[in-house]
Amino acid sequence: HPYWYTQVIRILHLDVWYYSNKNTSTSKELRMDVLYICWFVCDVTFKGGWSAKCLHRLGFFTGNDPGCFRFLDPDNVICEVHLIPTFARERTDHYMGPSFVCCKEDCDTDWRSDYCTRFVDRDMFMHFCGGGVSHK
Repeated sequence: HPYWYTQVIRILHLDVWYYSNKNTSTSKELRMDVLYICWFVCDVTFKGGWSAKCLHRLGFFTGNDPGCFRFLDPDNVICEVHLIPTFARERTDHYMGPSFVCCKEDCDTDWRSDYCTRFVDRDMFMHFCGGGVSHK
């Protein structure tokens, strides 16, 4: 599968101090934008894609995986996708457990998996299909 997927939890705008060559006299304040994200993993047990005539299915890493939550530079984001919960697989607290990410109405549960839709607009369609201008 050609892409990596995340759920953006928070968008952070930070004011940081940059010190060049460990010299405090040449420091300057910079604005840094970062995304706090949770990585999704592609479900390799599920056959998705054009040949399978089915959407790709994504799921969570386990919440105790050290690489699950990260900070990401917004410039590394290609585009957003729409995720459709896999309603037939129900909700679970197995992957993430209690977390500030979950809504209180969800009782600290998440969908077991989500489908990644590629039919949002023609640009998104061409990202998955290929063959368009600047789409590989």
